[in-house]
Amino acid sequence: MARSALAALPGHGRRLRWLALAVMAMVALSSLPLRDAWRNRQDDDRPFAAALARGTLIVAVPSRPAPTLNVGRVDHFARVPDGFAAALADDIGRRAGLPVTLLLAEPHEAADALRSGRADVAVAGLAFGAESSLAYAPSAYTSGRGMALVLRHGAVRDWRDLAGGLICAPRGSPFAHEAARRAHADIRAFDRPLDALLAFQAGECAALVDDEYVIRQLLRQPDWAYYRNLPGTLAAAPAFIATRIGDIASTAFTERIVEGWRRQRWLATVREDQATRLAFDMFNAQNDLYCH
Repeated sequence: MARSALAALPGHGRRLRWLALAVMAMVALSSLPLRDAWRNRQDDDRPFAAALARGTLIVAVPSRPAPTLNVGRVDHFARVPDGFAAALADDIGRRAGLPVTLLLAEPHEAADALRSGRADVAVAGLAFGAESSLAYAPSAYTSGRGMALVLRHGAVRDWRDLAGGLICAPRGSPFAHEAARRAHADIRAFDRPLDALLAFQAGECAALVDDEYVIRQLLRQPDWAYYRNLPGTLAAAPAFIATRIGDIASTAFTERIVEGWRRQRWLATVREDQATRLAFDMFNAQNDLYCH
């Protein structure tokens, strides 16, 4: 009865057919790779139009000292891209269908590079709205939890025991600020993540704070059997990918990428890969496989 009543409504079948066609079109468009969805747009509507004309996407990322060579003396003038930021930059370029050129830049330098057009996008640990002259993808690319490591039989049993002390952490760690706030302690930041681990083992800090994947990788190694993690975890401070203000297409495109990373847990995969590399570097350092 209901079916015949609906069929009697004038134009109802036609509307249903149009609705079905619209839904099919939306599904088809959403299933296309991001790079194919915007290539045929007008220049002003395309993400990274300047990069497309140039033939390469320039991404500003933080730098680290070159990670190999030796343990004791580090050449801070030989710089390499931060591994995590570089992995994100490469994936942005892949999804945009463009080769990537990395520009080594600290946060303020990255902001200047975007404003001047020397960079198209920045993955540089920027807080949302830190620079009013930049645009930000609304979803943070930092994710996961951090953990703190202490001596297994030492005086530090809980976070409050760290009050007034020092915590070793890599420079730019998204977990360091929360650790300092919780423990009422100071952060000793190291330009190279490996140096934070080495300093902690040398007794220069009462605790080490890093990504939970790093801590778990270290605790699997025999040389770290004398350490344990403190109860609880640390939330990551949010950091956002920045583009030039007014470039709405690039900002929206970048937001879709970050949403995809989070939905597919791709960020966790990158973090775990970086943790494995750092644990391997530490294993080499402890076994004198680096040159001194």
